[in-house]
Parts: sequence; structure tokens; C-alpha cells
Amino acid sequence: MDNAPFHNSRKIRELIEKAGCELLFLPTYSPDLNPIEHWWHKVKTAIRKELPKHDFNIHKAADSAFQYL
Repeated sequence: MDNAPFHNSRKIRELIEKAGCELLFLPTYSPDLNPIEHWWHKVKTAIRKELPKHDFNIHKAADSAFQYL
């Protein structure tokens, strides 16, 4: 499991253990360890630059941004 706050409740733990499962928690998430995060940063930056050019229409801005990526 990841470390989302709702996963840490006693009720969730009891339900999982009652089902015969063992809890294994993932290490703290780090975007630096996930290569796709770097790509998404570029996508989001490109879309933000295009938004004003398209009257803040996210669909048109995304279409335009993907032409340059």
C-alpha cells in the first residue's frame, strides 16, 4: 500500500488482515525516481504556455502543445 492517510486507519488494516493479507507499505513517493514525472512536467508546462493563446480552453491548448512536444 502507499502511505495515503486513508490507508492508515485501523478499520482498513483490520479488513485487510481479516482477508488473510499481509500489509506491505511502499516507500515514500519520490517523483525524481519516476521517469514519467519528468515528461509530464514538460507537457504541463507546454499546456500552460498555450492556454492564454486559446482563451484558456484546455482542450485547444493541449492540442496545440502536443504539436510541439
